[in-house]
Amino acid sequence: MKVITWFGLIALLHTGGAVPARCHDTRVGGERVAEVLSTSDFPPQGVPFDPAGEKPGSRILELDGVPSLYLAGHRYTMSIIIREPNRLRSGWQVSVRSTESGKQAGRLIPGDDTVHARELDGVVYLRQALADSDSGVSDGPVVFRFDWIAPNPVQGNIHISAACNVTDEKTLEGGTYIYAADGFSVPSEDSAQAVSGAVPDPVMPLRMQETSRVVNLPVPMDLDRGSVEIRIEHRFFQAIENSSPGNAFGIDFGANISLGLNYALTDRLSAGVSRTRLDQIVSLSGTYELRTAGSFWNAALHGGVDGQRNFSEHYSPFLQFASAFDFRRFRLDVIPTMVFNSRMDPVLRTDAINPDDNNTFSLGLGTDVALHPRFSLQGEYVARLAGFGGFEQTRPQLSGGIVIRTYGHVFAVMLSTSRDFTPAKYAVNAENRDFSLGFNIYRKIR
Repeated sequence: MKVITWFGLIALLHTGGAVPARCHDTRVGGERVAEVLSTSDFPPQGVPFDPAGEKPGSRILELDGVPSLYLAGHRYTMSIIIREPNRLRSGWQVSVRSTESGKQAGRLIPGDDTVHARELDGVVYLRQALADSDSGVSDGPVVFRFDWIAPNPVQGNIHISAACNVTDEKTLEGGTYIYAADGFSVPSEDSAQAVSGAVPDPVMPLRMQETSRVVNLPVPMDLDRGSVEIRIEHRFFQAIENSSPGNAFGIDFGANISLGLNYALTDRLSAGVSRTRLDQIVSLSGTYELRTAGSFWNAALHGGVDGQRNFSEHYSPFLQFASAFDFRRFRLDVIPTMVFNSRMDPVLRTDAINPDDNNTFSLGLGTDVALHPRFSLQGEYVARLAGFGGFEQTRPQLSGGIVIRTYGHVFAVMLSTSRDFTPAKYAVNAENRDFSLGFNIYRKIR
């Protein structure tokens, strides 16, 4: 078990394992600390395991709903219950592993948006949303629910390990109560596959890592407070139909480049800044997560302002409602966009579209098809519906490509009709109908 200090709390990482540690509350010199106890072996088959244990205070944390016998592929609802009197803040974490291999066993699914999931080194951990760690219910109980889908084929005996830390008025300035609870489940004789020789069921999220963009359009992204996303984007100038292997499919002809950064101020609010080469556009933005995690529908409100010549002229505020609908491996993004002051009066020409309007309303559609946790196909379409529409003729922005995900980076390669990155540009009109090569690189820190 690893214990780290975090915002005045103790956060417990890497719960459980092949040999889990057990903790209980104790006192040393009048102050509460955590005492790590020796680990007991897996109880004999058929002997029930009491998560309350024998230690004082162990009923503070309860792991409810653990089946004594499990059927391969069946879904079970469990709960984390915290009963600490005078609770001010708390945090918890739970994992499910095979007792033989220590690897992930089955799937863990958050019950609602108060529970978050995070994958680390092949193991999925559930924990409370950070916003819920800062609010207490005196004397409790506080209940967090989640589902476990048993592995199919079975993986032998299963260990469900939970740990929590609780702060009250006595420990608020430096210290915490730490509790642990364990549950065990063994395969039912009715399971279709035998335990002997069963192959572990690898549990991976549909997408190994999420990003804040489809191609250009923003999407809801579940960031934790303190998380940072770095974004590097290129759109090469030469059309792909005019390029060749000799000029690296247009790479030799230069590109429009954008460098951006998002920082999560809280679990729901993040701030971003980016700078684009063409027109020296600096974009300042903010995103508020309205609904994330544990739902097939997620939403966020994204807004900001684009300023040209290093934010010294022609400011274009924008507002976008980013919504995403997940249908197993298929994700549909719907992003209506409103851009204000989208018309540049000094360069207004006779071929302008709706020159009397100084605002633009557009609708963006995006899709992501997860072929594998590491690979996706992406597409994006942005069409102006009303307002100022740029020059010459209406040109919707169309992009599509492949996404490659790793634990550290996400790399997207695409073809796009737009060489721009900011709403004040791509939501008004694409430059032309020719596709050019481009790529996005994302790096998430924390």
